[in-house]
Amino acid sequence: MIRAAIFDFGGVLMRTHDASGRRGWEKRLNLAPGELDRLVHNSGLWIETQRGTLSPEAYWQAIGEQLGLSGAALEQLRADYFKGDVLDEGLVAVIDRLRARGLRLGLLSNDSMALAQKLEALDLYRHFDAVVISAQIGALKPEPEAFRAIAAALQVSLPECVFIDDNTANVDGAKSVGMHGIRYTPELDVEAALAPLLDDPRATTKVIIFDFGNVLDIPDDWEAWLAQREAIAAPFGLSGEALWHALYHSEAWQQVKVGAISYESYLEQALAPLKLPDHAARLELLRRLFAGRDRVHPEMMALLQALKPHYRLALLSNAHQTDVAAWMAQFNLTDMFEVAVSSAVVGLAKPDPRIYQLILQQLDVQPAEALFIDDLTRNTQAA
Repeated sequence: MIRAAIFDFGGVLMRTHDASGRRGWEKRLNLAPGELDRLVHNSGLWIETQRGTLSPEAYWQAIGEQLGLSGAALEQLRADYFKGDVLDEGLVAVIDRLRARGLRLGLLSNDSMALAQKLEALDLYRHFDAVVISAQIGALKPEPEAFRAIAAALQVSLPECVFIDDNTANVDGAKSVGMHGIRYTPELDVEAALAPLLDDPRATTKVIIFDFGNVLDIPDDWEAWLAQREAIAAPFGLSGEALWHALYHSEAWQQVKVGAISYESYLEQALAPLKLPDHAARLELLRRLFAGRDRVHPEMMALLQALKPHYRLALLSNAHQTDVAAWMAQFNLTDMFEVAVSSAVVGLAKPDPRIYQLILQQLDVQPAEALFIDDLTRNTQAA
């Protein structure tokens, strides 16, 4: 599942559209075409500067010494060298659309700390959740430490990242640590290139909403539990299915699950054919019926615990419980769900669309950002 997209800066977001300023200086300094680029960006000095062991000022001073330039002339060279660089506003718009889809966005660049000032001047920081410059961390792409640093800054794992760079070695370096990689060219349709990775619905899921009954409280052995249900129903001349229908498909259930009647009244009405003497007897029958299901199944609890670091979790259940906090405490779920909605509390029950809208509002997420898990098809279809 992709949770983060990471972009390079130079050659991707910022590209040289007009190199005439550089070529002019080469003529003035009697340098061969391309020699200035080699000196500025392919020298040992530049490696030191990108690693943060040489300041941008010391770097340009050293460049000036090699070219016999200083003062105003050196500053003019520095300005002319970059004046043909243009920010790709269309790609910035793509980045904003990716963020709107719920992805985390990162910038990872081999550069000096002068890049930080450039990003400020271009107002680019606001488009990213994390920015890592090689000079900050002392590691350059394609070194593994660079990719690990941006993933850590984004709070995602390496396999959850896709990295976009114009340098094949850097893309290969990202892949070597477990990231997905895309080599950028100016002709590349970035959104189309990302689509196969991002069309997985897990990529934009922020919240997973669980039902409770028959989802979290499943028995260890369904066949054994169904046999247990038959054994409990038989003395009353009922099948297990008939007993279940009386409890969860009766008019009394329709009322209690929206809080229209009390739980005691519900059991009295639903179990009237059994002629049990009192509420305590009816509760005892329920205790026996749900023996072995009076907890969240260990595998489901393990699933919740595994999902929680990566997703917001919520509960939406057609339930009689009106004290949600006590209900969650009973099943050791107090800290598991960000929002827990019982139909009896809100007066709405699945598959009424309003109950789905209600929990989305409480979670402050869009429908496309939520995944709903329920054992009933009518409830998932309504969601």
